[in-house]
Amino acid sequence: MFKILAAWALVLCMVGCGGTAGSSQGAESSTPQPEAVSTSAPTQEPEETPAPEATQTPAQAEEPDQAEGTPAQDESVQTQTETKELAYGGIPFDLAAGTEKWWYIDSTDSAYWAVQDNLNLIRAEVGLPALTMDDSLSAAASARCESFVAGGAFDHSGMTTSSEILAAGPLRSASEVCQAWKDSPDHYANITNPNFTTMGVSCWFCDTDQGQYTYWAVTFG
Repeated sequence: MFKILAAWALVLCMVGCGGTAGSSQGAESSTPQPEAVSTSAPTQEPEETPAPEATQTPAQAEEPDQAEGTPAQDESVQTQTETKELAYGGIPFDLAAGTEKWWYIDSTDSAYWAVQDNLNLIRAEVGLPALTMDDSLSAAASARCESFVAGGAFDHSGMTTSSEILAAGPLRSASEVCQAWKDSPDHYANITNPNFTTMGVSCWFCDTDQGQYTYWAVTFG
C-alpha cells in the first residue's frame, strides 16, 4: 500500500473507451511512486455510475411433456443453470481512515486480482479466453488514476494504452465496480473485445470525514 496527499470529491462516475487493439500506444513501464498532488478536485464532474443490479436467479428449465406410459420424473429434480458470483475484492478503506490521504492497491491486495477474475468470468460467459495480468499495463492504469487524483480531466484524453475502462465514486469493491461495468454496454464491449489478450488494474482510494471515494482504471493490450 502507498499513500499521497490529495482532496476528495464525492461524485459517482464511470467512463468507457471504445479503442481497438490496433491503435495501441506504449504503456508506461514502471509503477508510479506516490508523490504530493494538487489539492484541487477533478475539473470534470463525473457522471453518475449506474447502480449494480442484483444477480438474477436463472429460471428453472421447463419440464418436457411426459409420454403416455413413461414413468414421471421425480419432481424434486430440476434443471438449473449455475450462476457464478463475482469475486468480492473489498478495498481496505480502514488503512486510509482519518489520514486525509490517497492510497492505491497493488498486487498484494485481493481487489487487484478480483478485478481480473471478474472480467475473465464475464469473458468466459461469451466463450472468450482469459486475459493475463501485465505489470506495465497496471503501471499505466495507476498513472491514469494518479492523474485524476491530481485534478486531471476524468476522460480518455490521457490514455496511453490500446483501450481502457474507468470508474469513479464510492465503489467499495471489485465486485461492485465490475458489475457496473458489465451493466454498461460500452464497458461490456471493451471487456468482451476478442482482440485483447492482456490487462492492467489500478484503484486509488481515500477515506475522510467527508466519506469514501475511489478512482478505478483497467487498461487493455
